[in-house]
Amino acid sequence: RLLFPSSSPREMPQRPKVAASSPKRRLEDDTSISGAKMRYLEEKVNPVLQEMVMSLLTVCPEDPPKFMLRWLLEQEMFDRAGIDSLEDAAREQREIDALRKEVSRLKRLKAQMKVHLAQKVAEERKKRGLPTPPPLDAKTVQKIKNCILRAAYVGFEGVDLALLFRRLDKDRSGELEVNEVKAALRRVLRIPPDVVPDHQIHALCAIVDTDFSGTVDIEELVAFIKGDGYDA
Repeated sequence: RLLFPSSSPREMPQRPKVAASSPKRRLEDDTSISGAKMRYLEEKVNPVLQEMVMSLLTVCPEDPPKFMLRWLLEQEMFDRAGIDSLEDAAREQREIDALRKEVSRLKRLKAQMKVHLAQKVAEERKKRGLPTPPPLDAKTVQKIKNCILRAAYVGFEGVDLALLFRRLDKDRSGELEVNEVKAALRRVLRIPPDVVPDHQIHALCAIVDTDFSGTVDIEELVAFIKGDGYDA
């Protein structure tokens, strides 16, 4: 049999026994192969391979790879995903290659735009007399967010971050200055400087301060801390 026992009545020609373990045994010994993956191979892959190999052994072509490719394109038993010839396959591959090139171009453009944006942000903050802390990478931002969320978690429901920050909003403006954010992290959440240094708090606030006001909106800060990911 090809990979696994199958319910198909068609049998593969018997091969001489060899010392090496069978593909099935190697797959079963691999703990990374889950039951779902084994079922996928048995139900989806095995039927295709069995039919293809039976056809291959019937013809015994000089060029097996070319025969198998053509068989996959011409067979009627399984879904071909709209590819009916070698020309179709070549066209699909060209489209895939073109899309990959476009993705690479867009990634380069994105990197250039990020550099340009960082320069503009630095210029605007300098113009308004705001400090420009060193930028944070995505990993560091996620570390800071995790520290805040862990420190805020008490009991089943944890702490309402918005309520916590609002208590420090003395003028009820809905915004906090950087020192007020730092006070919340240091005095209320007890996050020490050796875990999240002051310059990282300043940098985090600069990320959220999109209007260059020197303050951060409480709702936007909470949403940023609880949100997923950050594109540095």
